[in-house]
Amino acid sequence: MKLSAIIFLLLLAGSVVSQSKQDYNWFFGKDQVSGPEFGAIHWDFNEQPFIPSTRDAGLEFDRNNASISTKEGELLFYSNGCAVANRLHQMMPNGDSINAGEFFDVVWQGDCGNGYPGRQDITILPDPKNLDGYYLIHKPDEFEIVDGDVLFTIEDLKYSYIDMTLDEGLGDVTEKNVTFAAGNYLSSYLTSIAHANGKDWWIINPDRESNLYHTFLLDSSGFQLVHQQYGDISFGINSPASGDAKFSPDGKMYAYYNKYDGLFLYDFDRATGLLSNFRNIDFPEPTDIFFYSCEFSPNSRYLYLMESHFLYQVDTWAEDLEASLLLIDEFNGVPDPIPSRFFISTLGPDCRIYIRGGGSSNSFHVVDKPNERGVACDFVQQGVRLPFISATGSFPNFPRFRVDEEEKCDPSITSLFGETVWYRRDLTTYPNPVSDYLTIELPEELGTGRLYVLNIDGKLMWEGETSSLESELRLDMSGYREGTYSVEYVPVDNKERRIWTSKVVVVR
Repeated sequence: MKLSAIIFLLLLAGSVVSQSKQDYNWFFGKDQVSGPEFGAIHWDFNEQPFIPSTRDAGLEFDRNNASISTKEGELLFYSNGCAVANRLHQMMPNGDSINAGEFFDVVWQGDCGNGYPGRQDITILPDPKNLDGYYLIHKPDEFEIVDGDVLFTIEDLKYSYIDMTLDEGLGDVTEKNVTFAAGNYLSSYLTSIAHANGKDWWIINPDRESNLYHTFLLDSSGFQLVHQQYGDISFGINSPASGDAKFSPDGKMYAYYNKYDGLFLYDFDRATGLLSNFRNIDFPEPTDIFFYSCEFSPNSRYLYLMESHFLYQVDTWAEDLEASLLLIDEFNGVPDPIPSRFFISTLGPDCRIYIRGGGSSNSFHVVDKPNERGVACDFVQQGVRLPFISATGSFPNFPRFRVDEEEKCDPSITSLFGETVWYRRDLTTYPNPVSDYLTIELPEELGTGRLYVLNIDGKLMWEGETSSLESELRLDMSGYREGTYSVEYVPVDNKERRIWTSKVVVVR
């Protein structure tokens, strides 16, 4: 091999090693005390391939979820919103009673065993003046009773401080529940991004009572309110907790989204902290109460919008945002064990976007190629099978740790989700509903395979082999009871682990 080629490969390897891995450890779920089917889950993207694993110790989670690792990917600590645990999954000294107050004592009954509520109300930022210090930023819930109704609000932004030099390097909470901003803030929508100087941090949280965006700077002197910018459209009455906000991976855009207000998209200046160039998409007013989420592609071009039953993609480079809106897919209705709709989303360090439902689920959805336009993004429902049911929908709320790096994620990270996990595709079947013969169109150019029919409880009702010469198959369903069935096709030669499925309703 030529010397120049060797040098190039060494430089390439060095660039990969130097990539920040502060978001490489994810935690969620409950321990198995809740039941043998539940599990506390750990994703460690340092593993190659990374495999969803379980843990038998540590914190349980409701919605609040934050963690932090070293730049090399070694876990430091994590929080569920009411406690802080070190890398050994032990509660840190003084790590209890985070977000303590009347809400926690009365409404939450003083129980941190299930974590603290709030979809995007907690995050962890390194201290700009101390390499061993970290700020846990959190938002305690408040409540009041008005005319017999219980109203929930967030009136303060608080921080707790963790010093990693203490407790023999495992960390200690040295300050706790310190208010750095009093007001009336929207629940959810807590976002942060590095300053253009690469050292300080911008933090944005919208206001509950007006269309204000509060922008704070965390620098070596602590927290300071820098801007209160009025938005172009006011936030609606159903804005609190119904959606989330994200900075683009390159730090140049800020997106706020829920279906009640629509999509608000701004340019963001990391040097000044100012929002500009407002663009938006309106949506019809929802008839039911749902939760919504947004996430950017790694290249920052595409923005994915999730609501309960639909996934959309927006091209942020388009002059007309609304004209660029594409429907990627509709929820397939698969119970897992309950229907795992679209609740919250996040971009992983492996360049994939993960989406999960709001409740207990055996699997997550995944956008495999989010930098691609339209259905080429390769969205797979129930694409990531978990070793146990993951109770309660949450993902850790990270800043964009690689905003100043050329690569915003590492596509070389491979995943292995277990022998029972498959990437799902739609299988064409008709008529549906069916009373007698069902026609199944087999995927082209896949060779031989096996076809399965399962009832709603997952019991195998029929299986058979298909030939590479067949383009379709007719299956007699006349002997099946009325109900919903799953038809699944698995190719014999299937290195990419794809499975084609269809939900079929039998009527009489």
